[in-house]
Amino acid sequence: MSKESQYAFNPSNPQRLFSRKNIRKFWLNVHLTIALTVGFVFVILGLTGSCNVFYYELGELGFPALPIAGQSRPVSLDEIMQTVKAAHPQRTGGWNMVLPGYQSDYVWVDYPKPAETITELFAPLEILVDPYSGKIVSEHFWGRTLPGLIYEIHADFYAGKIGKEIGEIGFNVVCFFGIFLFASCLSGLYLWWPRGGKFKKALTIKLHSSAQRFYFDLHKTTGFYSSTLLLIIAFTGFSYSYNDYIKPLVNVFSAVKKDHLKDPTLKSTVLDLSAPISIAQAVAIANQVFPGAELRGIGTPDGKDGVYMVAKRQAGEANRKRPRSKVWIDQYSGKVLAIQNPNQFTAGETFLNLLWPLHDGQALDLPGRILWCIAGFAPLVLYVTGILRWQQKHDARNRKLIYRSSLI
Repeated sequence: MSKESQYAFNPSNPQRLFSRKNIRKFWLNVHLTIALTVGFVFVILGLTGSCNVFYYELGELGFPALPIAGQSRPVSLDEIMQTVKAAHPQRTGGWNMVLPGYQSDYVWVDYPKPAETITELFAPLEILVDPYSGKIVSEHFWGRTLPGLIYEIHADFYAGKIGKEIGEIGFNVVCFFGIFLFASCLSGLYLWWPRGGKFKKALTIKLHSSAQRFYFDLHKTTGFYSSTLLLIIAFTGFSYSYNDYIKPLVNVFSAVKKDHLKDPTLKSTVLDLSAPISIAQAVAIANQVFPGAELRGIGTPDGKDGVYMVAKRQAGEANRKRPRSKVWIDQYSGKVLAIQNPNQFTAGETFLNLLWPLHDGQALDLPGRILWCIAGFAPLVLYVTGILRWQQKHDARNRKLIYRSSLI
């Protein structure tokens, strides 16, 4: 038997089947197939994600400048809530308040389920209030402004506006694309890995080179430098809809209590002769639970048996806008009904709690958000340079075939 026939490609010859050349060809096909089929989706998700990192800042763009902190005294949260309720007396349910101080200068108050958008997957009424004058400066349903529209596209391809069920499908599909992005990153890293240890060449763009070489260098360097962030974004994005598949895996290494990371369902004991406590009183009670922690949000009671939810941020919490240090309080007696303390989370619960701030860069504060925003442009660069590179190779093969046929 000749040497050539001995190593001829066939499934019964594992040495040939699993050669470096064939493995590389397999991953090249995987990488190319993902790029040609769903690569443009990565571009859309990347660009919209870059905008979403600064959702609150974009939402306040063009609003009047507020006084410098310390020069004016803000009005109380109770006054702000009274103003909002007076403007919307028909909305008798609970409200959520997100306080200024991180990503925003205004108080954001939202009504979770307005009747006008009840058929949509997610479309709360958002009201922005000047914290110093207490006046409403803007109000709109989520998804009706440009930042909201961009966020809606990123979250579910705008399917949530069609209906709840279709919106859920759209959301699940968007999250599932995280698997494809993850595979694209891993296959790209494998294809990038330089032979012979020539890392310097693999990490730089050759100057004064041909267009073909420039596209290739730009593609591989962009892919390498953005790969870590894109892998994180892909995994965390996938986790939003498929958390039930991730929890059991995490639970193998560290216990994850059932529903420990979810807001509990609690009710106040209705006392007809007692008036509800104020927001200020609820905050004072929460301050006793988490003294010194930064006040970040308030949830007002939803109906007569609803409860207050006070969200505070303890030092070191990765989620800075919507932290996990929460206290639930009976609206009549002021009794603390439940406490969520991230400092008491297991390692597994802490890992799951990190997924959101890792997805939008909050975990590393403003530098992280800027870095994540830049990473959102990487899929665009990779898609364009990858398509150009593929087209160049495709044209070269066609010219070669034409030349060979001319010789016959």
